Amino acid sequence: MGLRLILSFEYNAAVMDEFAAATPETQILCHQCAAVLPIEQGSQFVTCEFCGATNFVDKSGAVLHYAVRATVDETAASSALRRWMGGNATVKDLDKKAAIERPSFQMFPMWLMRVDMSGQEKVVLEPAAALSILDITELSIPASDLEPYDHTMDGDAIVPTVPIETVRKWLADNQKIAAGQIKESSLVHLPLFVFKYRFEGREYTAVVDAASSQVFASIYPSKREVPYVAIGSVGCALYFCAALIPAVSFWTTDGTGFLFGILGYIVVAILLAIPIFGIAAYISSRV
Repeated sequence: MGLRLILSFEYNAAVMDEFAAATPETQILCHQCAAVLPIEQGSQFVTCEFCGATNFVDKSGAVLHYAVRATVDETAASSALRRWMGGNATVKDLDKKAAIERPSFQMFPMWLMRVDMSGQEKVVLEPAAALSILDITELSIPASDLEPYDHTMDGDAIVPTVPIETVRKWLADNQKIAAGQIKESSLVHLPLFVFKYRFEGREYTAVVDAASSQVFASIYPSKREVPYVAIGSVGCALYFCAALIPAVSFWTTDGTGFLFGILGYIVVAILLAIPIFGIAAYISSRV
């Protein structure tokens, strides 16, 4: 439920070092002075800070390591969660009735691939560790939010467990993306606040992106659809019957009562609207 699998990973320096050795952070050097170039996501031309030379950078074989800049603190993340809880997708007053625990902060690893799809660039985001809230893969990560990964973040970082070769094979098998279409591969750590909360005896998990305040949750107390479907179905049936009044008047009076039938339909439609809207408002306030 939620990110339970994610939270089972504990930071281990040895494991991180082993992963880093398997997928080294590639340094790209200036072709003129051999200085290390500042690498920007999606950029093919990089100007050397030392000699001023412009370098064309081929990143197809490099694996770069970034982190998304966190701009949301714990207080703002809690406010974003409560706004989501008070929205239309969740049960009534979830933000007031749920018991919310203090969140944990983590840097979750994702593989970010820039691929060429028929001349159009597409960004593919895939988990680099166990993930149960798959909606996170739909995140949009602006290049301006990325910064080089700093190993001072290791204490909050989840250890990557999915090798890049596995992701490339999955892209080839499931999305028909060949290795030659991958123009850039990056390991990106996302800053996330992981919240646990209890409602009516059940525990749920929600995640707040610490860069955009976006809330993700796969399982949550959602609004009950049955009452809305029931009142909608009854309303449709009643209005269908009411719509027959002009036709019945026309056929039973040889056409002379058609006008009275229309007037009768208008009166009945107005009278039906009052209880239907009243019941709908009551359901909305209770569900």
